[in-house]
Amino acid sequence: MQLLDAPPPDFRLMKFTSDEAPPPLRLEFWRDMVSRKLLRLAIDRIGDAPFRAEAMLRSQHGLTIGVGEIGASVNHRTREITGADNDDLVLIANLDGMFVIDAARGEITLGPGDAALVSCAEPGRYVRPGAGRLLCARAPRAMVARIAPDPEARAGCVIPAGAGPLRMLMAYTGAFWDEALVAVDAGPGRLIVEHVCDLIALAAGADGEAARQAQEGGGRAARLRAVKATVEERIGPQPLSAEDVAVAVGVSPRYVRKLLESEGASFSGYVAERRLERARLMLSNPRFRALAISTIAYEVGFGDLSYFNRAFRRRYGVTPSDVRESARRGH
Repeated sequence: MQLLDAPPPDFRLMKFTSDEAPPPLRLEFWRDMVSRKLLRLAIDRIGDAPFRAEAMLRSQHGLTIGVGEIGASVNHRTREITGADNDDLVLIANLDGMFVIDAARGEITLGPGDAALVSCAEPGRYVRPGAGRLLCARAPRAMVARIAPDPEARAGCVIPAGAGPLRMLMAYTGAFWDEALVAVDAGPGRLIVEHVCDLIALAAGADGEAARQAQEGGGRAARLRAVKATVEERIGPQPLSAEDVAVAVGVSPRYVRKLLESEGASFSGYVAERRLERARLMLSNPRFRALAISTIAYEVGFGDLSYFNRAFRRRYGVTPSDVRESARRGH
């Protein structure tokens, strides 16, 4: 029996908060939303403080992934609940505070950054002693079992904070909560689901040839996203080398270059492209209207104004002054 609502067809962002309900009904509202969207639970509040929770979710092709904050509570998965559910697997990553899981293998405590894999087919008790944040990824068992045969054998063990695949999963899914990611069509959406399931299996400790292939799939996609995010974060007047990015991502400079070359770009070409795009956005933004074009060029990393002007025109077909004037006129 499938208890979850049918997922939106395009991975659209869903948001909900207990604040949508009157205070006396907030716990019931949250229980209803979580049970329909992610994981059916019986929830009891801890203490007398007003209960509050909020979350963001995306769902497609059997994968549901969410991040949010939940107040102090005890969450139960009874035999009646699990008997009506399927055999999906859920990776629970505790983002802050303390989270206790009491399931088939006994009790474990997740500190900040720790994670664990649990099965929807197994009863359990999940305790949040105080308010804190979680990331949960619910995936079809068959998708995870492609990489980690008998994944239930890996359930109930602490995946320590800082573990490489877990870090990659966090980096890969970080962009999911950006509202600019409006929709994902079925084809790309299925690839995203495969990448997340690869990373779940790797985080749970998968090894062997299948794990190596997963590294080439979800692992590679996560590292590419991390490389791009690092470049984006470090666009500025300072030099930026493949060595700098490699240190931040935890790979070799050669691998950084290889990842970008697989998309048809050299490292220097990709960085120059992002610098030009940052300049274009600043020239179009009224907030930066008082800045001279030479200042904007310097701020994004171009020390030579003539070179910047030539590169900008070659890339966009107009001059920086044209973009600024068009923005000023409201075009």
